[in-house]
Amino acid sequence: MNKVKVLFVVAEFFKGGAERLAYEMDCALDKNKYEIFILCIESKDNKNSKWQRYYDQKHLELGTKIYYIDDFLAKVKSDLFSRVYRKIFKVKKTSNFKMEKLAAFLSSFDLIHWMGEYTFIPNLPESIVRKSLINSMSAKFQNPDLYKKFDFDYPYNFMSGFSENEFEFEYSQFKKINHWFFPLVLKIEKEQKDWTYIDSKVKKIGIFTRLDKYKPLDPFFYSFQLLLEKLPNTELHIFGTGDPEIEGVNHYLRNLELSEKVFFRGHQEDIVKTVLAEHIDLSWFQGYNNDRPAGYAGFDICSTGLPLLCWDFFEKPITSENKIYPHYKNLTKFVDRSVKILTDAEQANELSTLQFEDVVQNRDVKKIIVVLDNVYKDVLAQK
Repeated sequence: MNKVKVLFVVAEFFKGGAERLAYEMDCALDKNKYEIFILCIESKDNKNSKWQRYYDQKHLELGTKIYYIDDFLAKVKSDLFSRVYRKIFKVKKTSNFKMEKLAAFLSSFDLIHWMGEYTFIPNLPESIVRKSLINSMSAKFQNPDLYKKFDFDYPYNFMSGFSENEFEFEYSQFKKINHWFFPLVLKIEKEQKDWTYIDSKVKKIGIFTRLDKYKPLDPFFYSFQLLLEKLPNTELHIFGTGDPEIEGVNHYLRNLELSEKVFFRGHQEDIVKTVLAEHIDLSWFQGYNNDRPAGYAGFDICSTGLPLLCWDFFEKPITSENKIYPHYKNLTKFVDRSVKILTDAEQANELSTLQFEDVVQNRDVKKIIVVLDNVYKDVLAQK
């Protein structure tokens, strides 16, 4: 039997969520059944001062062939990331493409898996769109215009980690879509958590996120100011790329008089190692719909056992308690729970165990890859 040829379309090979998901899938899919290829919509020779490519070599080690967008552009500009990407992929514009060549290339695959709604190329032949699976990787709280380049009358195939009540909100602009649920998954290599509670004199809260407008931090800064009134020997460490001055983060800290208590630690090659080496006591993270951490870093953190609390950025109110991934929209409640986790070993260890066990049971790519296999079967049946 011939293998199913699947093309992953990725924005880049940086250490981002969509790129991580593509790699986890590439590792876990049955290569006796599927042959995986990748199209990167960034120029092969483009260099980025903030980010280094990572997953390209990881895919190549798996034997996956990689193509770059250069061959399908009528004119390649010097800074493709900042000039071409925004102009081509976020509006319905195809004049920069060699459309016939691109369409012929995409037609040679059995299924196109777009890793991020922002990677989808509009105005392609319907035969290509019909065999496309669009993996949503962003939420409307980050950008309300996520889908403005799409045809809201067309029944696209979407896959996401959104629950049923969420995808009705996230895809509300579309008249009808096909949707499959698939969570963020990772390789689970241990059965016991590594993090342990330490009754240290100085408490360290860690936030793992890149600094940009799509990753809001202001609720955490207001919370930290209140927390210092109860636990003055506490530090907030922010791990991730981005210049705090350029991104406007320092403006908040100066206004709240927090500059001496907040430390920007930069990008971390391995979150798990950093959590343990730094002896972080608690992690704060962006949350979504009183349900889960909004990103891979949250699950990496929980895989160590480090307790994690979420600030909820979903538009709906919180109506029930999430005992595994506590979410908050109230500063006082968020701070009170943080203080308890930082000072009470029993509460910290209880939450640590709940979160670790949830990741092991529900995020193990080896267990969940069968779901993707079934999604592919459904999409292929539509051809």
